[in-house]
Amino acid sequence: MLLLNRSVKLRLAVSLGACILMLIVVGTIGLYSLSNTNDALNRTYEGNVLTLGNLTQINQALLGNRVKVTAEQRDRNPASAITTQQEIVENDAIIDAAWSDYFPDRVSDDQERAIAEEFIISLASLRAGIDEINAAMIGNDYDAAREIATTTLRAEYPKVLTAIQGLIERNSTQAAANNQQSSSDYVWTRNFIVGVMAAAIVFGILLAIWLIRGIMTPLSKAQALANAMAQGNLDNNIDITCKDEFGVMLTALKSMETKFSQVVMSVRNNAESVNVAADEIVLGTDDLSRRTQEQAANIEETAASMDEITSTVRQNADNASEADKLVHEVSQQANAGGEIAAQAVTAMEGINGASRKIAGIVGLIDEIAFQTNLLALNASVEAARAGEQGRGFAVVANEVRNLAGRSADAAKDIKKLVEESIGQVDTGSNLVNQAGKSLEGIVHGVKRVSVLMGEIATASREQAQGIDQVNTAVSQMDSVTQQNASLVEESSAAGRSLQSQAEALLNEVSFFRGATTGQKQRALPATPRPRENQPRASKRLPTHVIGSKKETEEWASF
Repeated sequence: MLLLNRSVKLRLAVSLGACILMLIVVGTIGLYSLSNTNDALNRTYEGNVLTLGNLTQINQALLGNRVKVTAEQRDRNPASAITTQQEIVENDAIIDAAWSDYFPDRVSDDQERAIAEEFIISLASLRAGIDEINAAMIGNDYDAAREIATTTLRAEYPKVLTAIQGLIERNSTQAAANNQQSSSDYVWTRNFIVGVMAAAIVFGILLAIWLIRGIMTPLSKAQALANAMAQGNLDNNIDITCKDEFGVMLTALKSMETKFSQVVMSVRNNAESVNVAADEIVLGTDDLSRRTQEQAANIEETAASMDEITSTVRQNADNASEADKLVHEVSQQANAGGEIAAQAVTAMEGINGASRKIAGIVGLIDEIAFQTNLLALNASVEAARAGEQGRGFAVVANEVRNLAGRSADAAKDIKKLVEESIGQVDTGSNLVNQAGKSLEGIVHGVKRVSVLMGEIATASREQAQGIDQVNTAVSQMDSVTQQNASLVEESSAAGRSLQSQAEALLNEVSFFRGATTGQKQRALPATPRPRENQPRASKRLPTHVIGSKKETEEWASF
């Protein structure tokens, strides 16, 4: 028994072997009983049923012969007597066949053998009498036939029928005895098998109780341990009393519980750490997202400002180019003006000299007018001296004098005008000289301005090219910053997802309670730390700056 308590396999093998043994015992008894019953049935069938059939055939054939003979005696027809004889021969063949099947193999005892031998003797006498009566009827001697029927046949038929009835009754009695014996054997076998079955049932119940107690007790403990673990309790006490495979299983379950408790506590601690780290990541990514979005908005504004500056510088460069062209044209015009001024000075000098010559001519005319006036006055005086002859000459002299006065007055006026013209020409000449000098200074200044404007135009073009490059770089920075903002938003979303998953994992793991936890409460999610100088909400990013997946991958590889 101690050995059986140490092995479930041995207990099951012994229990199954006992059940198989009881099944073999019951089956053997049943087979033995069935074999006896079969033997009894075979004996009854072969020794009695077949015999009764054969004897019945014999009895019916004998009765048939008797009826045919009696009918032929009544009909008194020799022709039909021949047919009756043939039918009797056929019945005799049936009787012989049935008797040879019965005798002597199925004769059960000496008494039945004696009856059978008596039947054989009586049957031989009866057949002799039937042959005689058939011969008489065929010979149309029905009186003789009647005589034989009333003497021989009447005496032999009862013997034969009595013998055959005796055999029939004998076999019927044997069949009834065999049936009674079979019933007795059935009752005994039934009671014996019922007793064996009852003993087997009691033994099976006791064996089942023993097996159930040996199996269900550790299974109940294992189930209790599993239910406690399913409820989250990882600190359970198990009284392991069995030494068999179930004891090994309970020991393994206890070890598994201990190891699982350690793993769960480790996972719980790691989940708490991951939860705190996820909170920090979420806070950091949110802050980084806000700053990146603000930076993206600022870079976008900077890009817009750089676009405006680029446009302004490009316009300044174009204006500088136009100014350079205008200064070059003005320089050419100033040079032409200087040359024209020099020519004007030369012309003014010629005018001044001509005016002086005119003044001399006008002085000469004035002197001529004065001399003419004097000559006219002398002529007038001479005409007055001449009297009447000189009156006409006096009038001419007077007119000449008037003309000379008028010429003198005109000469004075012209001289005055010429003097004024000379003064003005001198003033204009001085002014033209000053203008020429000023134009020379302007020409020199315009040349310097042209050189400076050329340098300014060149610098403006270079500055425009540089600002274009800066604008391109700022646009690329804007695009990259927008992509960074998108990546930061994705990182923030991933951090939130990690936070929620860590919190969910912590909630799931916190379901278990182990020996190391005691009264430790479930760790709460980390409280977000306040951030100093939190940036304001950034402007909404344009939808066109959110890079595609390919651009994001390219930026990540960059």
